[in-house]
Amino acid sequence: MKPVDLLYMGLGAAFLAKDKFEEFVDEMEKRGEMSRTEAKNFLEDARARAKQEEEAVNARIHKELQKVLEGMGLATKEDIAELKALIEKKSS
Repeated sequence: MKPVDLLYMGLGAAFLAKDKFEEFVDEMEKRGEMSRTEAKNFLEDARARAKQEEEAVNARIHKELQKVLEGMGLATKEDIAELKALIEKKSS
């Protein structure tokens, strides 16, 4: 299984959990165990936390991808720009 497949599986599970979580909060509100304001605040707080987690995961993924690419020894944009500058300088 490819890492991207794991990422998609994780995202799918997160979206499913989000939907189930919202249904649960709606049900709590309907039963009177939570006021509309409490439910709204609870969902907003949960969304904010989820967004923070998403940003943290994206940062970790980006960092790991950087490590992999560096390990592969591929040319970066900066490397290519330097080579272009050298070629232009020599052809002048």
